[in-house]
Amino acid sequence: MECSDFIGQLEVFRGLAKPELMLIEPCCLVKKFKQEDRLFREDEEAKYLWGIISGKVDLRFDLPARETEEALTISRIEEGGIFGWSSMIPPFFYRLSAYCVSKGLEVIQIERACLTKVFEAEPRIGYLVMSNIAQVIAARFQALQDELAFREGSELLFKSDW
Repeated sequence: MECSDFIGQLEVFRGLAKPELMLIEPCCLVKKFKQEDRLFREDEEAKYLWGIISGKVDLRFDLPARETEEALTISRIEEGGIFGWSSMIPPFFYRLSAYCVSKGLEVIQIERACLTKVFEAEPRIGYLVMSNIAQVIAARFQALQDELAFREGSELLFKSDW
């Protein structure tokens, strides 16, 4: 299977035709990781957008001078999902750290510089991809808001002074 077949399954490339996906293919590299591998660290330069072929990734807020732990997970990304969208938004630094949390992980690493050249040559592709990235960001923000509201609501419900 070609890389363009995989990237066509990623949420960020929804709406692109096969010939358009083939323009993105040279920007892609398939990589594999094992459980507990860190793919990138918070505050590193964000050079790549990532898509999951198989496996799961946790995005975590790492605390200084402490080992990472699952409790610091902000979001879990699964097959077909993307992460590392900070690579496409200035100032191009990852906002969270990414860890493999499945037995194995296969991802597509998409180079920002190459992808940007495709966008410049084919503005329709750039528009669709950036629109899809905006939808991903909005959905994750909504999920985070919902989680915080649930936690706050639970705390209010179970207060002993009611």
